[in-house]
Amino acid sequence: MQTQRHFWLKTVIAGGIVLGVVYFFAQSSKHPSPDNIDANAKIQSTTPATSGDNSQPKNQVVAKISSSASSTASQTITPELQERIAAMQQRRPNLQFSNSEVAAAVNRTTSWAPTEETPHELPLQPEEFTDGRQFIELDSLKIETLMPGDKINVQVDNNAKDYQVTIDRIEKHDYNSISWFGHIQGDDGQKYSVSFTRGEQLTVGGLDTPDGHYVLQGHGDKGWVASSQLLFKADTSVSDAIHPADVDPNYTTNQDSHHNH
Repeated sequence: MQTQRHFWLKTVIAGGIVLGVVYFFAQSSKHPSPDNIDANAKIQSTTPATSGDNSQPKNQVVAKISSSASSTASQTITPELQERIAAMQQRRPNLQFSNSEVAAAVNRTTSWAPTEETPHELPLQPEEFTDGRQFIELDSLKIETLMPGDKINVQVDNNAKDYQVTIDRIEKHDYNSISWFGHIQGDDGQKYSVSFTRGEQLTVGGLDTPDGHYVLQGHGDKGWVASSQLLFKADTSVSDAIHPADVDPNYTTNQDSHHNH
């Protein structure tokens, strides 16, 4: 009887131990250990962001694409610009023109501007650097872009007003030079003719304005503008009187015969 009682007692104790072990492992699976937490954290840190977190990288990519598209759009060649560049290339087959630089030049409104310093490399006499002519810097590319109908502003003198020149026609010469012909519409209703010719390095021109006639000359991108009155001053040390004998070879003979009578 006692032996049977001991048997059941051992059975109950063993069952309790088994139930305790099962309960312990069940609770451990619900509450992971610190080591497991660290491992999970590492895995999550290396896992790509969810769809909600991907919004920022996607926005950055979209921004780059938009920027690239706008940059491409800004470099789009319009039919008018393409036609202009083709005409320039036909006039100057030995030169290559940048689309962006031509587009920028077309938007500029002047073909030359006064220089801040005197360009002493110009082929002038020493006294001509201080005789009152206006030294300028030519916008060579702007001049090359000009087509009939274009308008540019020109400054002929520091004391004169700026004038607007309308380009009327262009003529290409056989000796690798191009001439632009235009006019200034004066407030008096008259048209004043303007022309300038460009070779590989030399630019020469003449401008009739309500303020008088002006001469333009450029070497490369440096040059000058001056009034014709300034350039062709009369030499006061030389008399401009004309003696009758200079134009009438019989003058002396007539005088002598008169005295003989």
